[in-house]
Amino acid sequence: MMQNAAASLGSIADALFSLNSVYVLTGLVLWIFAALTLPDRANKRRNGSGLFWLILGTIFVFGSVLPHWLTGLLVLAMVGIDGTGGVARGHYDESTKAEQASHARRLGDRIFLPVLAIPIVTFGFAIAFRLLKLDVNRGALVGLGFGGISAMATCLWITRDKTRVMMQEGRRLNDAMGAVNILPQLLASLGVIFTAAKVGDLIASGIYRIIPADNLFLLVLANCLGMALFTIVMGNSFAAFPVIATGVLAPLIIQPFGVRPEMVAIITLTAGSSGTLMTPMAANFNIVPAALLNMRDQYGVIKFQLPFALTIWSLHVILMWLMIKLF
Repeated sequence: MMQNAAASLGSIADALFSLNSVYVLTGLVLWIFAALTLPDRANKRRNGSGLFWLILGTIFVFGSVLPHWLTGLLVLAMVGIDGTGGVARGHYDESTKAEQASHARRLGDRIFLPVLAIPIVTFGFAIAFRLLKLDVNRGALVGLGFGGISAMATCLWITRDKTRVMMQEGRRLNDAMGAVNILPQLLASLGVIFTAAKVGDLIASGIYRIIPADNLFLLVLANCLGMALFTIVMGNSFAAFPVIATGVLAPLIIQPFGVRPEMVAIITLTAGSSGTLMTPMAANFNIVPAALLNMRDQYGVIKFQLPFALTIWSLHVILMWLMIKLF
């Protein structure tokens, strides 16, 4: 009986501290945003906006049990809603500037406590998973989700506000970012599709026809350029890296020239990161800040970063070529 009880507790703990539980909690928050949006008459697109967040919440809550084709149809429905202008901002009972300044003075440095709670809980989960000899990466991701919950609880504690106020503020920030919230998931899927379709091999065959196999500098240039361009398309160098590494870096540079993989891999990855600075597809870096800061030009962040990104990318090409030649 004791063994059965222990096994049951273990199963409950495994289910509670799993990625699926984080997805479910995320979906529940999105459902709350949808419930607050639908009756918001100040939002002329309240039905479309509410339905958008309702569908996304459903994917998060039931994604592990829904058939793939149904999830795909739900995503297409979301694209249709946003593509027809169905997602818009509403009314959030925001405080005046004077009230916000008063709250800031009252809270002081305590306002940073919710922000600090997220990394503290995340690292705590990662360390706990490591000590228990479990998957540390999963522990960090689960910890990030529960870190968000701890940040919400900390906000309520230091502000003494009601949960509804917190959710309204969350909805305001969520609506400020809008449909770009789903870009990370879509772009990650795109990276998997490109890798499975062997797009990297097609790029390599094209480079073979244009660049001589013994011209190291041009091969390095093509490698870094391909990495930056794919990052611009995907919005994330981590999604672009498998495509370029397997199709270009490994067969055209590492194997023919006997290069140390760890040396050129990291340079290739960070060369792609320069592409992150130049694309609206990296919404969390370039579009979301513009929305949250109410910038007049939604591409203002990209325009400011562009000359720095091009300079950084150029230096990556030169650095990679020199390191291969010298080491």
